[in-house]
Amino acid sequence: MKMHVATKTPAGRLTILAALLAGLSTSAIAASDIVISQVYGGGGNSGSTYKNDFIELFNRSGAAVTLGNWSVQYASATGNSWAVTNVGNVTLQPGQYYLVQASAGAGGTANLPDPDAPGSTTMGASAGKVVLVSDRAPLSGTNPSGATVLDVVGFGTTANYFEGTGPTPAPANPTAVLRKDGGCLDTDANNTDFAVGAPTPRNTASARNVCSGGGGTPALQPIVTTCPASLQAEQGAGASAVLSARDSDSIVNSAVIASGAVTGIELRNFVAASGTGASASASLNVDASVAAGSYPVTITFANSDGQSASCNVAVRVAGVVTIPQIQGAAAKSTYANSVQTTQGVVTAIVGSGYFLQDASGDGNPATSDGLFVFGSSAGVAVGDLVRVTGTVTEYTPTGAARSYTELTNLTATSKIGTGSITPTNVEMPNDDLARFEGMLVRFTTPLTVNSNASLGNRGELVLSAGRREIPTNRYLPGSAEAKALAAANAANVVVLDDGIFVTPATIPYLFQDGTVRSGDTVSDLTGVLDFGASGDVGAAFKLQPTVTPRFSRTNERLLAPQVAAGNVKVASANVLNFFTTFTNGSDAWGRTGQGCTIGGTTRASNCRGADNMAEFERQRDKIVASLSAVNADVVGLMEIQNNADIAVTYLVEQLNAKMGAGTYAVVPKPAATGTDAIRVAMIYKPQSVSLVGAALSDGDRINNRAPIAQTFKAANGGKFSLVVNHLKSKGGCGGSTGGNVDSGDGQGCWNASRVEQAERLRDYFLPQVVSAANDPDILVVGDMNAYGMEDPIRLLNAAGYVNEIDRFVRPHGIPYSYVFGAESGYLDHALASASLSPQVAGVTEWHANADEPEAIDYNLGDTAQDPYANDAFRASDHDPVVVSLNLAATFADATASTTIARSGLTLNRVTGKYTGTVKITNTSGATIKGPLHLVMQGLTAGVSLDGKSGEQGGAPYLTLTATSIAPGASITVSTTFTNPSKASIGYTPKLFTGTF
Repeated sequence: MKMHVATKTPAGRLTILAALLAGLSTSAIAASDIVISQVYGGGGNSGSTYKNDFIELFNRSGAAVTLGNWSVQYASATGNSWAVTNVGNVTLQPGQYYLVQASAGAGGTANLPDPDAPGSTTMGASAGKVVLVSDRAPLSGTNPSGATVLDVVGFGTTANYFEGTGPTPAPANPTAVLRKDGGCLDTDANNTDFAVGAPTPRNTASARNVCSGGGGTPALQPIVTTCPASLQAEQGAGASAVLSARDSDSIVNSAVIASGAVTGIELRNFVAASGTGASASASLNVDASVAAGSYPVTITFANSDGQSASCNVAVRVAGVVTIPQIQGAAAKSTYANSVQTTQGVVTAIVGSGYFLQDASGDGNPATSDGLFVFGSSAGVAVGDLVRVTGTVTEYTPTGAARSYTELTNLTATSKIGTGSITPTNVEMPNDDLARFEGMLVRFTTPLTVNSNASLGNRGELVLSAGRREIPTNRYLPGSAEAKALAAANAANVVVLDDGIFVTPATIPYLFQDGTVRSGDTVSDLTGVLDFGASGDVGAAFKLQPTVTPRFSRTNERLLAPQVAAGNVKVASANVLNFFTTFTNGSDAWGRTGQGCTIGGTTRASNCRGADNMAEFERQRDKIVASLSAVNADVVGLMEIQNNADIAVTYLVEQLNAKMGAGTYAVVPKPAATGTDAIRVAMIYKPQSVSLVGAALSDGDRINNRAPIAQTFKAANGGKFSLVVNHLKSKGGCGGSTGGNVDSGDGQGCWNASRVEQAERLRDYFLPQVVSAANDPDILVVGDMNAYGMEDPIRLLNAAGYVNEIDRFVRPHGIPYSYVFGAESGYLDHALASASLSPQVAGVTEWHANADEPEAIDYNLGDTAQDPYANDAFRASDHDPVVVSLNLAATFADATASTTIARSGLTLNRVTGKYTGTVKITNTSGATIKGPLHLVMQGLTAGVSLDGKSGEQGGAPYLTLTATSIAPGASITVSTTFTNPSKASIGYTPKLFTGTF
């Protein structure tokens, strides 16, 4: 608060009150010897000692003061509604306190001392405003003023009304704000006059605290300087800047360069302040002779009271250099962090600046002739020859191992003419693109899209000469060959950007069919070579195009997979978190409050995939379109919700709605499906194959997504067992130890766990499947999260399981089902046992997903534009793998080698049965070997064969006791029929050999 203490007023401070008032954040506050000495708003709260809030007043003067009809008023930290508590008409002696009680709460353990003024105002515990007023009328506004306002305390960091430059520190439930020196300190600065401490309520009966000298005096006001942060000059031209300083309660009368003075940098034309509160001024001059460089200068102003204040000015004198000189041949510019002037032709304008290129260049292929100018491009246009002054800066993008030379903090830009630049031809691969940074270039090599994952949100495509293969897809992890391929990949990448550096409103580079695929190509790509962060490959060289790129659809979109014909088609399909329960807690049937289970926990946050019904319907339609196009007889599914058979049954219902009732059926789940939110599953076509036995699974602790197996039988009797897997992911390295830590050999994290899962397959589960099926023909499929030459795959190869993708796909190009980091490889496998491999007719990967942009998937809100189409493309992030099996038949039709004669039928009137015989004669020159079966195809409806051995293709048959028929020999078979309708019995007899 304000105090008039004439004996304490120093010379030259006759206007102290006015100056102090001007320095406050509040409006003018009247003088008073009574101050607010303590404020406590945490009373009755949790953790408080006292049950009530309170405000404490204090007489810090040397004389008695009568309070009269005064009041204490409270408002919230930013409020304008004031609660009034009246103060009694009492006289406070010097050093005497006065306690105003406020509201009570439910907490606290102690009562206040007897209050001098009771009240019920509820105050904030951590912030608020308290005003001492010389009348009892409620204040108005957030910052009330006038002669009646005697003292103000804004407490807590959010209070917007206070004395001085800020409010008090923030108290809490157990603490108050207390004026220092027992209430004596008052320099009109809430932020320094008060401290936070334990509440100490004092009333008029408390011990008095008479202030020495009648209380403190207001603080001397500081000198306030006004100086530019920097002064830019150009070598040979010089520059100057005006500096000033003022003191609200004194006269600024001198200025000197306190540090950093050099010849040619000096203060000139100093003019002292004309009076108290007036401004002094001086000119900081930089002579034309000062060499290029940076000169930090400190200027100190002083006043008539012995005070001083300093300001710092960063003087930068720019040299004049060419762009090739700035770039240099070294990794970093030798001019880094210096101010320079250069000139060049504007070749491109992008979202955060523009590119300049030296009109002539220096002829040195090791130095770039281009430079990026970071800042406003206002007033410049492509083709302008401009002269710019700024700071040479080495910018290192996030994750980059190198920096990028830029010109920043521009201080001068001027157009001095026009010019043109011819693009420099560049070939790929290229391990030294740095020598072209900032330049206008033309890639003479046709470039292939290697990733489009960041097209929608960043407008980027990753390009290379050809497709980059993941090294461990082809070579042993850590091998010299794998390292060499990794190095070649690193030298074979450039990112095509869109030049705007924000999420594009319209996704660039899409073809008329709404996509641009990995594998598509672009020729004669022309633009400026930038360097910065990218969405897919970390920091990289990026081309900002100056000519519209011309793409070619060199990676055709196939509407369905193409594979060699066989008699059973098997597919492996990752359905990318197909959940019928959504992340918002609703589900496919419109119910709310649902959740997904991981281990023993069920909640919505465990769910993956669609966030809501709208996304789910888009996802569902794409997956149904994809699986119906694959049209396999048996499908192994990965990443489907682990909720018994609910999600997989829903998927089958949707497929059947599209393809016809009964087209697909669910393989009933085995006992164990794992503890993850996702599982593997199988569906099949009952008209193509039949189930043999029940599904098996391995719920061992290593398999949080348990593999499952099912044996199938084809129409020709051939059997095989499908084993569907989803091994542990490479990502999410947190918690990995030992062999699960990323060793840097290309296999990522958790490799030891995947190897253990593969060992468990080899040693336990696959032998169990063979034993249960009594058949060695096994096809292992699924997302193994391991590329073609990684440890888990080679372990199974060594156990005799043949890599059918490497066998059928590799001869025609890079096998891949997944694109990651702009490199391609296959995580989705087809491994056939040694006995089944000869029956594999063909394998293909249907590239309907991995090559497509993420932007066209089912998700909503990820991009500004929604290019979604209701089709099969980008139904997942993995491509389906399709295997054509040509299963060897287990039986054969031998009818052509025989003559078959039927006798007439006799009715037994006692039993009502019809009996007869069938004579089979071997007319060939070779023995017909068994097992032998007489099949009665087309048997009259309503007639049944007694004692039938079974049915084959809907026709009953008898397995014959004869094990063979020699050439020319005959056997006779007795038949009995039940014919309740007494219809004419007819059928076509067929002789089959083998096993049904």
